[in-house]
Amino acid sequence: MVDYIKFTPEMSNNWSRTIRWAENHQPWHSKRIVDASTVSQLESKLWLATELAKFKDEVNDVALLGGWFAHIIVPLLVDEIEVKNIYNYDICRDSLMLSYKFNRRYKHDIYHVRTKNIMINWISKDHKPDTIINTSCEHMFPMWRFRELNKELNPEKHLYVLQSTDDDQYDDHINCVSGPDELAEQAKLSDVYYSGSLTLDNGMTRFMVIGR
Repeated sequence: MVDYIKFTPEMSNNWSRTIRWAENHQPWHSKRIVDASTVSQLESKLWLATELAKFKDEVNDVALLGGWFAHIIVPLLVDEIEVKNIYNYDICRDSLMLSYKFNRRYKHDIYHVRTKNIMINWISKDHKPDTIINTSCEHMFPMWRFRELNKELNPEKHLYVLQSTDDDQYDDHINCVSGPDELAEQAKLSDVYYSGSLTLDNGMTRFMVIGR
């Protein structure tokens, strides 16, 4: 069970410097950083790390879809899953720049970013991940679309780790699901190794599936 994130002195330095930089140079991101750092955000990522750790021998190279600042999930993937390579694909260039600052200690060696709309363009030709993680499926088209766009990745062999919700009160929640079964069905997973739900601190119910 992964109960906490390892808040090391190096991480503290990266995070505090990034928050200070954003306040001075991109103040519009300040609220978004707070929103990305809530108890609920941490709970959902700890849950993911706990379940994905059961497959850690199969997870070395990760494509993180719409990873946002990725300041919570990246250290969990590195520390708990021992992932060797992570690419964060996100549509927002500013968010990715801040994610580099948050994860400066992994820059170049482990952590990389690409500005992409992953529901329109396929991911980098030079990246062949073994694991696809999307913790915000409610913000995107169904994952079958991603699989159709990325047939060259041989998607049948990838381990998919997907999270979503049934909470449709937000305008940017364009693709909520009724439960983990619908989430797996949307991604056209034929083999589901894990399926579950979790009620978070903010009252939202999150669903997660892991499979191929």
